[in-house]
Amino acid sequence: MKIYDIIIAGASTTGAWFAKKMAQQGHSVLVIEKQKPENVSREYDIFHMGKLEMERFDLHIPKEGDDDYGFEFTSGRSYSPYGNYSKFGNETVIGMHKHEFIMNMNREAEAAGAEIIFGAAFSDFIKDEKGKIIGAKYITDEGEKEAYAKLVADCTGIPSAARRKLPDNAYVENFALTPEDIFYVVLYYAKYEDEKINPLDHHGFFMQYKSWSAPSGDDHGAILGVGSNYSYDYAEEIFNRDWKKNVPWPKYTIEKVEKGMTPYHRTLYSFVEDGFIAMGDTAFLTKPTCGEGCTSSLYQAEIAVEVISKLLKEDKPLTKENMWSINKRYFKVQGKDFDALRPLLIGIVSFSYEEAEYLFKNDVIFSQKILGGMGQELDLGPKDIAKIVSGILAGVASGKLKMSNVKKVITGLMQSGEVGKLYDEYPDSPAGYFAWKAKADALWQKIGKVADTCDPEILRKIGM
Repeated sequence: MKIYDIIIAGASTTGAWFAKKMAQQGHSVLVIEKQKPENVSREYDIFHMGKLEMERFDLHIPKEGDDDYGFEFTSGRSYSPYGNYSKFGNETVIGMHKHEFIMNMNREAEAAGAEIIFGAAFSDFIKDEKGKIIGAKYITDEGEKEAYAKLVADCTGIPSAARRKLPDNAYVENFALTPEDIFYVVLYYAKYEDEKINPLDHHGFFMQYKSWSAPSGDDHGAILGVGSNYSYDYAEEIFNRDWKKNVPWPKYTIEKVEKGMTPYHRTLYSFVEDGFIAMGDTAFLTKPTCGEGCTSSLYQAEIAVEVISKLLKEDKPLTKENMWSINKRYFKVQGKDFDALRPLLIGIVSFSYEEAEYLFKNDVIFSQKILGGMGQELDLGPKDIAKIVSGILAGVASGKLKMSNVKKVITGLMQSGEVGKLYDEYPDSPAGYFAWKAKADALWQKIGKVADTCDPEILRKIGM
């Protein structure tokens, strides 16, 4: 009976990358992917990644003529709600065809030595007599099959097919995401009616609507996107009721619509269990500012490759104790940076469109430093926070800002500090985990969610 070093459930970005890197280290890897090859990553056609991050994680960067290449551009503006003010981004972005890109990643994993079975959906763990995970069951057109491994990695995204099978007392949380914890994305592929319009002159992000415009790669074409918690209906209502009404935009016709989901939830408290690791969207590793998870998830995966490969080479068991440094190292840097920003964002999106317009104008919160680096890790120091506070107080004094909304931002700032402090105290071993988890649960209960700021009128209209 063959025993793989690793079984990976899910062959999208994180799963394919992890498979490639572990195979390159000389480890035996089996990837099971529920979709057939022709259907992998078909929820979107065009998607974008920052070129620097692609280089950072040794991703294949498509060039003109490649089947996955779309276009290259510099990230655009972050707009105020009425489009009167904007902050500029300066990141080089690659637009790609997602299905082709992911399939190329899988071919790279196979070339490195990984085995991939498409049309194979994870169904359950295989456990020994003591309840330890020793493999995975999966379903194909031929029925249920089994494979054995020292580690099972869940890279199945929002469904979290393996993570959801863990017992309630596991160190990795096994809850399912609710509509409040998911970002529902609608993409309108549009063609500008005026052929003189260059889509690169009209792309950017509108934080208050959670909407954006990006090139589609076609002549005079753009992707107009919007996302929200709760449902696609809510997202489309914001786009049609508010964005289209308030934002002056060149006339266009919509040629097709795509829809997809991404997690929008604080990070899992622990990624590891005996014989198991949660990765990528399964672990909610998405950027709080924009919901992107393709490259942000690879930060954790990179740590996992280093730790797990070392353990395998030293013939040490892949227990939660031995893999715990993956948790500790992640939460010390990116985990803290990402989750500490969430409380502040809850306060920011509570501002009315008029208030946000004022803040854009005066470079308070909606500043070049914050918005110019949209989608990347942000480092807000004491001087940055002092500027935010003083700018807000000036807005209150002038009557431009409501004190009730200001209190939400100040609360967000304070809670951001609490999250950072708590994550700095992340336990060094599983022994202190559940005591730390109780503190974290209490803090996040107090913080709430971005979904709490959704418009009650729209929620009633769509029956939520």
